[in-house]
Amino acid sequence: APMADVSGGLLAAEVTRAGGLGFIAAGHLQDLSELENQIKIFNDRAPNPNNNLAIGFIGFSSLATPTGWKNYEHILRTYKPSVVQFFAPSIIKNQNGTTNVELARRNGSKFIAQVGSIKEAKVAIAHKVDAIICQGREAGGHGLRRELGNSAMALASQTAQLTKDIPILAAGGFVHGKHVASALCYCDGVSMGTRFWACKESIGNQKLQQELLKDNSCDDVVRTRVFDQIHNELSKIKWPKPYDSSGVLRNGTTEKWDCENPDRLLNAIEGLIIGDDISEQYKRARKLSDASILCNYSGEGVGEVHAIEGACNALMRIEKEAADAIDRLKSL
Repeated sequence: APMADVSGGLLAAEVTRAGGLGFIAAGHLQDLSELENQIKIFNDRAPNPNNNLAIGFIGFSSLATPTGWKNYEHILRTYKPSVVQFFAPSIIKNQNGTTNVELARRNGSKFIAQVGSIKEAKVAIAHKVDAIICQGREAGGHGLRRELGNSAMALASQTAQLTKDIPILAAGGFVHGKHVASALCYCDGVSMGTRFWACKESIGNQKLQQELLKDNSCDDVVRTRVFDQIHNELSKIKWPKPYDSSGVLRNGTTEKWDCENPDRLLNAIEGLIIGDDISEQYKRARKLSDASILCNYSGEGVGEVHAIEGACNALMRIEKEAADAIDRLKSL
């Protein structure tokens, strides 16, 4: 999965080396030079870069301005990615009525839409995308608010009933080969995030990465709006409804604020509650990489992640686990 501030060129190259489709995260497409640097790293390391370059974009921010559209087209024309992926939302039109799907296709790139609901899936199908990732509420990172989302299995299975021509992938909680094998019962494959966040080649904060290896289970993950409320006050880029929700590891911040009235949290962020100046606390926590306070994206599969390993080896092991699980099922 194209995880912002985690999925760079080296991680994408190592996933590709193992036979997967490794994505570089363009994120909000605010730093074109850094994206191009990660593409260079990928091209230097990937076994066959001309056929496998894949880039993921956050829709609402990447294409919010004419400059964003210009940069998107520049990437398509200059680097000829095999695949682009969009999310939040996946389908966007520019001022001329041209969609991001059409622009990708004109430049020879396939288009993957990531969705969190059947409603979004129907839009993607109508635009004849090349594949659809169905993100369940079990997933780490941004996604639909928990009251609006669906389980990965239900969403992927029911989306697959809507089309016979578009490959459907499931996302959310998949970290082991047995998970892949189970997904193949109702769709065409999976997209993994947390498993590759916990890899040597990821470019995320290593102190936060180590938190993935603690004695975690699915109980330790929550989909919450708390961190998006905080980040939206501290950042120039505001995550919009309904995507202002994140799958994260539980910590002191979620313990205190997840079930609290959102207005009270907003007051605390703005320093209006004595003793609860969240903004200043969060800024200090960033400097210290304090996992007890900071957002740490994680899906519910984290309880089966036990080591920081190389991405190529991890994916090859997952492939073998999947094959073994399928062979076991044949003997039942």
